[in-house]
Formats: sequence, C-alpha cells, structure tokens
Amino acid sequence: MNIKFVFGFLFFNVKRQIGQLYFKAKSSKYYIIKNSLESFIRGHVNSPDTFEIAEFLSIFKEKKFKKGDFFKRPFTVGKEVAFLSEGAVRMVIYMDNGEEITGNIVQEKAFITDVFRLGKASYNDQEIPSNLGIICMEDLTLLVTSVDVFTRTLERNLVMNIVIRKFMSKRLFEITQRQISFLSGGAKERYKFILEQNPNLLKNWPLRFIASMIGITPTQLSRIRGEK
Repeated sequence: MNIKFVFGFLFFNVKRQIGQLYFKAKSSKYYIIKNSLESFIRGHVNSPDTFEIAEFLSIFKEKKFKKGDFFKRPFTVGKEVAFLSEGAVRMVIYMDNGEEITGNIVQEKAFITDVFRLGKASYNDQEIPSNLGIICMEDLTLLVTSVDVFTRTLERNLVMNIVIRKFMSKRLFEITQRQISFLSGGAKERYKFILEQNPNLLKNWPLRFIASMIGITPTQLSRIRGEK
C-alpha cells in the first residue's frame, strides 16, 4: 500500500476528529454561556480591548444548580459573584421571626451576588453574614467566580469596570424608581409598576412571590388583579 496514501488517510481522519471535537466544544452549554457573557460585554463597551475581555471571561467557571438550590444561603457571608445567562433567581430577605420577603426576581442577562458582601469587599471591611438568600427558581448553569477575584480584577480591568458600572447604574436607577413608586403609591400602583418593569413575572412565577415583592398578601393581589 502506498505510504503517502496511508499517512494522508490518517492525517485526514485526525483532522476530522479534531474538527468534530472543536465543533462539540463550541456547541457546548459552557461555550454558549460564555458567548452570552461576551456578547453582554460587547453590548456595553465600544471597541473593547480583546485582552481585557479574555481576562474578564477567564475568571468565571461553570457551576450547575438545581431548582430550589441556594446560590447564597441566608445568614452566611456571600463568597461568589455569578453571571445569569438565562433563567431566574429569587432574592429573599429572611427575617428573625421566620418570615421570608421576596425582594426581587432577577432574570437573564444579569450579575448576581450578595451586594452587602461585595460592598464590604471593595473597602476591605470585615466579613459579616447577611440575611439575604438567593434561590434558583429553575435548573441553572451559572458562570461563577469568587468575590475576591472579582474585586481584584475590577481594580485593573477597564472593560470590566465599564460593564459593571453601567450594569450597577441601571440597577440603581431601577431600585430608585421602585422605591419612589412604593413610597408614593398604594398597592395598586406598586403592582402596576412591577408589571411595567417585568411584564412576564405573573406568567412565569407564583402569585405569592409577586405579592411579597409589593408588600401585600396573595389574596389582596388577586383582588387587585380582578379589578377593572
């Protein structure tokens, strides 16, 4: 048999297998989520530096969660930051009397963390447990990094600074709007505001969570929804 033909055949097969592995990796859930974060970055920064994007992406690792799992348990110190590519988590405040208050339902394309811990990490303050819990509302695959790595990278990476600053500015604006709405209006106005900000909430999640978000009972929410 022709030696050149044998080597050519082997080379072709090896090349094909490598190509198949590459395609499989490119099509994997991990790659898709990383690509989602990269698209999120590029959507917030004009002409971003490629090296800084790569560094930003490199600090995150894939981590899987089941529905009902805690990303962050209440009364513990938050240690991680995650990028939520798709799905939703519920931010819950746990009161000393056992009551749970849904602070927010965070949906796709968002960074999630214990903001109390992140703020303290930025100023090297003492780690103090918070009563915030973050619960996965469905099976999720998150991109996760430690708060310490996140804050260190943030100090030197301009692209990351721009992305996080714009993200936090948007969140602050939303929180301020919500606070004004809650202080100046009644339950009906709070309900209307929540729906305007998140029109799919009632389609996807139980009424008791939305009722908790606006400080009323599920029965009161049902009555408001039934009014013309």
